[in-house]
Amino acid sequence: MLTPVWLTGMLRTAGQLTEDQEVRSFSVQAIGHGVGMVGSTLRFELEYQGDGVTAPASLVMKFAHEVEARRAVGMKLRLYETEVTFYNRIAESVAVPKPACYFAAFDPETGECLIVLEDMRRYRQGDSLAGVGLAEAKHVIDAVTPLHAAYWDNTGQEFLRNAMRVDSTWKEPYMELVDGTWRNCIAQFGYCIPAEVDASMPSYVGGLGRLHGIMADRAQTLSHGDPRMDNMMFNDGGEGPPVVLLDWQTLMVTNPLHDLAYMLSQSATIEARRAMEDELVRYYHAKLTELGVTGYSLEQCYDDYDLALLYMMTVALVMGGAFDPANERGKRLAEETLRRSCASVVDRKLLERIPA
Repeated sequence: MLTPVWLTGMLRTAGQLTEDQEVRSFSVQAIGHGVGMVGSTLRFELEYQGDGVTAPASLVMKFAHEVEARRAVGMKLRLYETEVTFYNRIAESVAVPKPACYFAAFDPETGECLIVLEDMRRYRQGDSLAGVGLAEAKHVIDAVTPLHAAYWDNTGQEFLRNAMRVDSTWKEPYMELVDGTWRNCIAQFGYCIPAEVDASMPSYVGGLGRLHGIMADRAQTLSHGDPRMDNMMFNDGGEGPPVVLLDWQTLMVTNPLHDLAYMLSQSATIEARRAMEDELVRYYHAKLTELGVTGYSLEQCYDDYDLALLYMMTVALVMGGAFDPANERGKRLAEETLRRSCASVVDRKLLERIPA
């Protein structure tokens, strides 16, 4: 249980409080309702005792999901471990905008997880349902490309030894998750799936192992892994970067177009994606070139984008299959994610690329 004494010690260790300053009391409120699938997020409003306190007035804390089945998913996919590792071992080495982290710990036996972060409440949270626009999408590309460029075909560092990789450590547990949810997704949300996609679903799921392998045959880099709008905080004119990236649970080594394809197929309306995806693929490629990536053609970038779009349909299936019927926003997210992802696959004629 978190107490003022524990919070005081944690903030002193993080260099936010002196020995004669302490947390006197706090209040708690849930935030991000209907967003987290494997965890919960709380805001702690803090009151201090002592002179000259400059510590944060509020903190955001992330916990493993209290529902055992949801927590089991997070542990199986190593989501809690990955995010704690990111903040403790990797965050200082990546030039991407992210909240400050004051504490991060994970118990592999119980799945208990706690991450204490800077409260980005001065920023506006993105909304996956409302969708991303062109300017916001470019801000996200600006934020992730330094990460992609820094680790472009350069993922052999010791601190990435246990990283999730699309063709190995991520493959088997994720395939099991897809296999355990896709039928339920179709049963609940079949009305969101076009007939040609529905007819191709058994071969799509059956070919998922090969699709993982094809994703890994391309250039590999370190990707955010889950860049939907609910994981973005946007700056509408104050100090600081234009966007801050949250939720590093699925940081992974994969096809570099993973992030862009995820964002556009899940967090852009169908009409918006159709209107801006060509410009954004070109913008992404130009950013990589600007950051020193060589030997990567625009043609290859487009092909990687299409491959990643096809792969990202698995996310929509998992979201629909794991839907919480008590969560109205979760239902709307599942519906829109399926419609958008399926439309991206149909529009770009990707069903014919399902591997045998």
